Parts: sequence; structure tokens; C-alpha cells
Amino acid sequence: MSIIRNAIRSSFSLRTSDPVISRNSLPFLQESRKCLSTVAEQPPSSPSPPSPGSSPVDEVKKPASEGWRLYGKFSGFSKHTLRSDVMNILEGCNVTSDDLKFSYMRGGNLNPAGVYVQFPSRSSYDSAMRAIAKKGRLYRLERATQSQWDPIVPYEGKVIALHGLPPNAIIEDIDRFLSGCLFHPGSIQFLTIQGLGSPKRVALVRFTSQTQAMNAYITKNRNFLLNQRITLQVLQ
Repeated sequence: MSIIRNAIRSSFSLRTSDPVISRNSLPFLQESRKCLSTVAEQPPSSPSPPSPGSSPVDEVKKPASEGWRLYGKFSGFSKHTLRSDVMNILEGCNVTSDDLKFSYMRGGNLNPAGVYVQFPSRSSYDSAMRAIAKKGRLYRLERATQSQWDPIVPYEGKVIALHGLPPNAIIEDIDRFLSGCLFHPGSIQFLTIQGLGSPKRVALVRFTSQTQAMNAYITKNRNFLLNQRITLQVLQ
């Protein structure tokens, strides 16, 4: 009996001396626990798809300064009306000099057919209508389109038209006539416009600035070229 008791005690002592098995020492149990979890994993968040018919450009927010514009045709002024004159009429309408384009008729004496105005907003257009209404029936403003505005090349008050040229006038004659004035020599162009009678020759000359163009108008207007009196017109 004593032999049996000793064997039982020895077996018990061996079991109690075994190291304690912790959950941390068995990583595969943790992995198994994770794999057996009943909590569904949420997919990573993603941006909502664009609306049908839209493009990536549409999703980009446009600058606040961009807005729709209105176009108008201003008429009722004289042949020698300047950009500054139109700006005085449209004062307070949030319109700059760059928003004006003068359109000239190719017949007659290059009389202006109208001034096309680009308005930054509807309120600016309405202000122009009120300003023109105060001037009486002399001036008129009507709606225009961008297709009328785009093709017009502005002269910006830097181009002068020389009227009354003799038929045999050449570029060298124009150079001598405008001696002392600052203009671009390569810019001289000859036009033939249909007047009331026979066709007339006109020369267009671009100057370096508005100031130089006005200086040429003041000093050269109604001077003689090849024994013919020349009249000058500043194109806006």
C-alpha cells in the first residue's frame, strides 16, 4: 500500500509542476477566435459615385468669380464718339473699357454701326438701361448675343483711319505724312470702301498707344498728302 501511495503522490506532483498554459502563449487560439467572430467587418468607406450624365469636370467647384454675362448693342452716338464718352454714359454700371467693342460699317465713311457691351451681370445690364433712359431718346440699348460680340476685333483707340487718300498713294507716302508720330510701320493697311459715289481708299494705321493716336489726330488732321487734304478718324 505504501508503494502505491508514493506512486500516486509522484504523479500528482508532476502534474502540478507543469507550466501554466496561458492564452497569450497560443497565438493560434487568438487567430481562431478572430476568424470565428460573428461581427461582420465593414468595407472601407469610398466616395459616392457621380450622378448619371455628369463628368469629373462637373464635380469641380467653379470659382465664385465666374458668372453668366449679358451682351448689349449701344447705338445713337456720332462718328467721333470715343470710348471715354461711352464710359461716361455707362458710369456706375460696373463696365470697364475692355467690355466695349466698336463695330464699323465697311461702307460710307467707316461710321460706327454700334458699340457692343459685355455686362458682367443682369443687374449691371439693368443699371445701363436706367442710365440710358435718363439721357432721353438719343441713345438706345438692345440685347445682343455672344456670337455678335466674339468676331469683333477692338481697335482700342490705337488705330487711325486716313480718309481722302489719292489713288496713287503708297506706304512710303503714309510714312512721310505721319512723320514725328509713334506708330507701327508694318501695321499700315489700305482699304477700299464703297461710298455714295466712287469707291474710296482708306489707310488704317496702328499707333503705339491711345495717347500717340490722339496726338497724331490733333497734329495731322486735315493736312495734305500728295496735294490732297486728308482727314483722320480715331477708331475705337
